[in-house]
Amino acid sequence: MKLPFEAGAADELVAAAEWYEAERVGYGELFVQEVREVVSRAADFPGSGERASDSRPSHDVRLFRVRRFPFTVVTARLDGRRAVVAVAHTSRRPGYWADRLG
Repeated sequence: MKLPFEAGAADELVAAAEWYEAERVGYGELFVQEVREVVSRAADFPGSGERASDSRPSHDVRLFRVRRFPFTVVTARLDGRRAVVAVAHTSRRPGYWADRLG
């Protein structure tokens, strides 16, 4: 199973990868690779992520930490399907992605 990225999450992934690549050559690709591994794990084991306590149970929001980088992949059930709703920096604007749940 593969998880689709909502538009905002895809934009965040690209922006963060570009920033890391500008800081150090090769880190952008490393970041993308780490996120891909997390998304793959989230697709295979959707219930293994930490449940977000401040969201509606119907969305079943789950948080998956990215190794080596201060980011969390946020997944949720939207319209009967699970998707990546955010690639969120752990130190910036906590919970901003909640507006994306509808």
